[in-house]
Amino acid sequence: MSYFRTLLIGAVALSTIPWIIPLSMAADNQMQTHPGFVDFSTLTAQVESEPTVEISLKAPLLAIITNLIRSEDEMAADFVSRLINVRVNVFQSNALDVDNISTSMSEIASDLDNQGWDRVVRVREDDEYVDIYLRLSKDAELIHGIAVMVASDEETVMINIVGDISGNDIAALGRRFDIDELMDMDDLSTLEVEAN
Repeated sequence: MSYFRTLLIGAVALSTIPWIIPLSMAADNQMQTHPGFVDFSTLTAQVESEPTVEISLKAPLLAIITNLIRSEDEMAADFVSRLINVRVNVFQSNALDVDNISTSMSEIASDLDNQGWDRVVRVREDDEYVDIYLRLSKDAELIHGIAVMVASDEETVMINIVGDISGNDIAALGRRFDIDELMDMDDLSTLEVEAN
């Protein structure tokens, strides 16, 4: 009898406290199924060292940031509130094989092309490889995702921003998170999206 009573008490306890399942798990599922998510695992699998810079801001933390910056910058708070995830990884390239990284970048870029992402920047110059992609909504009013991949002799950078932001927010987003590649994009309308 005590065995069934223990099971019953346990079942009731679990059903009355749903917060046992972390909110971050739900946010991760939402992020990975979002059209703006990019899986950089083929790139990071080649890296045998820790990143020199690693930023991983998920929805719960972004909500806290939104509340903290709202009093000083209402516009920034508005677009940060529409983000689901911001991931930035920077690796020193002397610890990497830049040729292998650039090959993996090209494979990911090809996948993004096939998935309907728009390439807005592509650089293949000397030992520098840069790809910047945007995932636009069907009506091209919103950006669901931004993907930045940079490989050079100095560093390798992988950035994925997931959310629903307007084109005019890109430069502000770059300034808020100190992402040079985005700060240079003052206005989405100045960019020419290359044909796939």
